[in-house]
Amino acid sequence: MNIHIYKRPFNKSNELEQMDQESLDDLQKQLLTCPVCLDDFHDDTSTKVLPCLHLLCEACIPKIAKDGVLPCPTCRMEHQFDSFPTDNTTRDLSDYVVVKTSPTVSCEGKGCEETNVASHRCRPCGEFLCLDCVAAHRRTTVTRSHDLIPLEELRDATDFTAFCHPQTCKVHPGKPLELYCSKQECQKPICVTCAVIYHQYQEGHGLVDIITVGNQRRDEIKQMVCSVKEKSNIISKVLNEINDERDEIDLRKKQIYNQIDGVIEILHQQIDRTKEALKETVNKQVSQKCHSLEEQELKLKSLKSNIDHAVLYSDKVVSHSNVPAFLQLDKTISDRLQNLTVEQFDKEPWEMAAFGLDCSEVSTDIQTTLNQKMHIWSSSIFPPNTSIQQRRAAVPGEEVVFDIELFTSEKTPAAEEAHFQAMITDPRGDTLPGKVKDGGLQNGKFAIKYVPMVEGAYKLELTLQNKTFASRPFTVGEGDTSFLEEVSGDSTDPKAACEDGTDLKEIPEAEVPKLPQQMVTNNPEIFSTIRQIRFFLDKQTAHKEVTVTEDGTTFTNNQQGVVPKSSVLHPNRHKKFKGARGTHVFTQPGRYFYEVILEMKVVAPLQLNNIAFEIGIARKSSIDNKKYIEGQPYAWSMIGAHHPACDAVCVHVVRDRKVLLHKVLVKNQVDEECRIVLGFLLNTDAGTWEIYNSEEGEKLCIVHNVNCEEPLFPVVSGYNSSQVQVTANFITGHQNAPEEE
Repeated sequence: MNIHIYKRPFNKSNELEQMDQESLDDLQKQLLTCPVCLDDFHDDTSTKVLPCLHLLCEACIPKIAKDGVLPCPTCRMEHQFDSFPTDNTTRDLSDYVVVKTSPTVSCEGKGCEETNVASHRCRPCGEFLCLDCVAAHRRTTVTRSHDLIPLEELRDATDFTAFCHPQTCKVHPGKPLELYCSKQECQKPICVTCAVIYHQYQEGHGLVDIITVGNQRRDEIKQMVCSVKEKSNIISKVLNEINDERDEIDLRKKQIYNQIDGVIEILHQQIDRTKEALKETVNKQVSQKCHSLEEQELKLKSLKSNIDHAVLYSDKVVSHSNVPAFLQLDKTISDRLQNLTVEQFDKEPWEMAAFGLDCSEVSTDIQTTLNQKMHIWSSSIFPPNTSIQQRRAAVPGEEVVFDIELFTSEKTPAAEEAHFQAMITDPRGDTLPGKVKDGGLQNGKFAIKYVPMVEGAYKLELTLQNKTFASRPFTVGEGDTSFLEEVSGDSTDPKAACEDGTDLKEIPEAEVPKLPQQMVTNNPEIFSTIRQIRFFLDKQTAHKEVTVTEDGTTFTNNQQGVVPKSSVLHPNRHKKFKGARGTHVFTQPGRYFYEVILEMKVVAPLQLNNIAFEIGIARKSSIDNKKYIEGQPYAWSMIGAHHPACDAVCVHVVRDRKVLLHKVLVKNQVDEECRIVLGFLLNTDAGTWEIYNSEEGEKLCIVHNVNCEEPLFPVVSGYNSSQVQVTANFITGHQNAPEEE
């Protein structure tokens, strides 16, 4: 019988690069082996995919699940025990690896001996077939037209197309999955029979060709994979930098060891020289003393010799019996003895053994000096957390000061000494050092002082070990506003995180404008044309870590009581923005006024620049992008935050690099409290947002260029609840305002 094999070109949409044996082994280990039982996934295995995309065989899940939580054995991420989806692509990959790595493949034909070696694969059936099964396949009407691909071609395959197993309906066995239901509750492949019975158009189901949806979703996943790959590439780059830094650390260790050995060797040489010098001094002193004693000894010996001789001679003469002879010598002997008797001599040695080494506490002094002059410093500066602030505008010939704050990767002050250097490049390209002054208290604060001589563009660079870790451009001359900018080591968002990742950097107090006062409560003209709106805060969409009271009028910056499950699961609940928005929006035309009774109590001192609250207005699209709306397009806000210069919680309004408002609310001390009634007047026609201190009758500031072309939501948010308690009560506003028509 002649057997005709039909071939179809492979779909190249899933092309794979040729893999070597090592890559295939790694692929099998990661994607085809259960990390718990270490068995390979096979046709009889129900392979489950965890949310972290690691795989487990279904039988192993109960073995490691505990108290409704399943820890992934690979990455240790914990998942709530649930029905995890089945991975039906594992079988395709398994067959691919088998063909690539095994010299022979067993036949999978029904009724065929397992020892038969497969020669082809039927793509529609998803089975390996031997020559006998291939012949049988061609005799059957149902399978006669199936594509049969020789194993030789499969071994050169670069995609999974020929290895795909047919997916059939679990409700209607044997029915292929040809359609896709796009209804929110479904979103799954279905067969035609399911479409007719369970997924009717009248009930809101939408049926789409499964290939169309598959291609669309595949493209979406590919785009997401590209984004994740970019992140992976960045991580790889950082890992390489970590390895480079580790190598650099090892190199620095060797260099410092050599430095230590070199310095100690010099000290040894200096000590040896001192030792020899001291010994030489001892020798000189000993020689001098010995010479003096020798001289004394010679003189005394001479005197003693003379005395002894005189005594001997005198005794001889005196004992002589010849008197005339004696008397002839009497005077000579008497004179000599008289002279010897009166001759003076020192009765003590001219020198004493009185010399020694004066080394009182020398070892302690040397150790103290060594400790002071020699110690190992280590920097944990994390460049992205570095803060550079310019105190005021820079003008030629006057000193400009930059405040530097250094932090670790954990956002704690980098308290080491100032071993970094500050280099400033002037408009001519010349580089000069800036004077670094330690801020003291080991708090990671420093000041850079520099006197520019000409106008133009400058650049400040902070370097450590000849590497730049932070920089800031600044301008010298009239109209300089660069000092209002906050620059970090990586030039990212100026709000560097503290506690829950939210804070506000210092705003120069010197630039706070003097604002005119205007009596609000006593000025009826303000309220003659405004609209009195009774709006509430939306507790359904408020962030899970804050609280909105049941009546929707009061906001607190911490979670109180049990959050209803309906609120937790609300699809529009804020996930990033740590606050709530109003239920009513402000639209053109009109003027709107409302008030907020703000109360605060400091529980623990706020850390540097921590944010306490934010009150503002914003478009819906600008609300849930970050923890705050400040800096978002079409968003305007007033922020209450710790201000280092005041060491207090202050309110700030900054627009276009200009400080419109800076006002102290409460000292940054435990149990300090404050209460203020803030009024907000939004003029949608003029595009202005005015802020008042209602009780004091003071106009605090006015924000211009507010875009009111689309509806704006009133918003409030709160942060750092472990340090400060914030309560904001929203009320209608001035009681004399006319009711809305």
